[in-house]
Amino acid sequence: MMTSPSDAPRNARERQLAILSRLKQAGTITVQELADTFSCSLATIRRDIHELMMREPQIRRYHGAVGLDIQDTEQWFHDKTALFPEEKDDLAALVVEWLPEGAVIGLNGGTTTTRVATQLAKNPKALTVVTNAINIAYQLTQAEIPVVVIGGDLRPYNYETTGSMALQGLTGLHLDWAILGANGVHPRVGITTTASDEAVLGQGFRRAADHVLIIADHSKMQRNALYRMLAWNDIDYVATGCQAASLLKEWPVMPHPTMNAAQTVGIWQTVALEDHT
Repeated sequence: MMTSPSDAPRNARERQLAILSRLKQAGTITVQELADTFSCSLATIRRDIHELMMREPQIRRYHGAVGLDIQDTEQWFHDKTALFPEEKDDLAALVVEWLPEGAVIGLNGGTTTTRVATQLAKNPKALTVVTNAINIAYQLTQAEIPVVVIGGDLRPYNYETTGSMALQGLTGLHLDWAILGANGVHPRVGITTTASDEAVLGQGFRRAADHVLIIADHSKMQRNALYRMLAWNDIDYVATGCQAASLLKEWPVMPHPTMNAAQTVGIWQTVALEDHT
């Protein structure tokens, strides 16, 4: 859609800001589409993209297109809540239904794990929750679910506590399950996140837990963020949307995942990779 004369950017700076805004909405746009939208030449758009990439390292060039790699950047919690909400709700409902009664579970912060907390409020199953996310702790406390809150430095992006105090809080605890969100899931690279302190805390959850389940929407599959939280062999299950089912058929997972009734999401048991070192 072309911009109207009244909405047209008045200079290169405004046009570049408009391009960035459209990338945040669409994810990927062709250079030709941008040229048509802003009624300028391909050379002008390429120059704008080059200047934007100098300031915005998350912007990526593809063949004839430009994209925004959201996996490499930290996003505010409220910005991520609109991404795949139905899938995340289905994932949370399936995981809560699947968890055993009376278990002690760990939840890190994030929009998907927050939806797990929402489902737990509806179906507590006599679970006890250990979390470093203050929004999850508040939500579960309102539903009178037993909660242990890990202290530490509060990160405003996603309401999580991290740092040495948070790690220390985990060392004296035993969890039956760690239910962890992530920014990237890949069998070769492992489980990744955009923040180093989140990665370190995820490792702390792993050490405290008997089992680890990664819960992430389908867009996180075969994606990598900067910091590795866990190796593939550190996790036991992956819960994700069935849009990634064909991809997971090629991964080291067991066949016949646990699915919800609508067949929109599933839980796959992982298979350990052989160590060739």
